[in-house]
Amino acid sequence: MSVDIRRLLIEAVKPRDSSTMELTQSICTVEGIEECELVVTDTDVRTETFKLTVKGPHINYVELKKAMDQSGLAIKGIDEINVIKARKPTVS
Repeated sequence: MSVDIRRLLIEAVKPRDSSTMELTQSICTVEGIEECELVVTDTDVRTETFKLTVKGPHINYVELKKAMDQSGLAIKGIDEINVIKARKPTVS
């Protein structure tokens, strides 16, 4: 049995000088992601801590993590996750 990830709530840290707009646009290009929401929860001199919610029918977590790593983000943890059983293709 396989499952599809539908929603993730991730707490992460990014350099303060990196653009949140570019970050969210980059994350939305990841396979299976249709929606991305970022809320900054803490700021200091060098970094911003934020909650990132991603939604889609089949989120590719490996590709999401790769995109986040390339943007200089550090994942602190996954606070919420929603998965469903993957549907088998129907034969006509």
